[in-house]
Amino acid sequence: MFDGKDTLFGTVFWVWNGDKVYAQTDLGDLIVCKLSPTGYEELARAHVIDATFSTRGRHVVWAHPAFADKCMITRNDKEIVCVSLAKE
Repeated sequence: MFDGKDTLFGTVFWVWNGDKVYAQTDLGDLIVCKLSPTGYEELARAHVIDATFSTRGRHVVWAHPAFADKCMITRNDKEIVCVSLAKE
């Protein structure tokens, strides 16, 4: 569901780092989680950038994030943001 409507697709960029997974959704959320054979454990979630690219009736972020020096860098069609992961 997106804005109360069914959607045809969803995209997540998955990046493993040790026992944690950093997942950036196509809506601009960063999710930190742990994945195991027994399930999914969400550790943190934050909206980090607005979805600005329009496709199939909705806005998305389709840029793979980059990681360096305890930071995540991501972008949309209007801006680039750097999110500190130092306390994570």
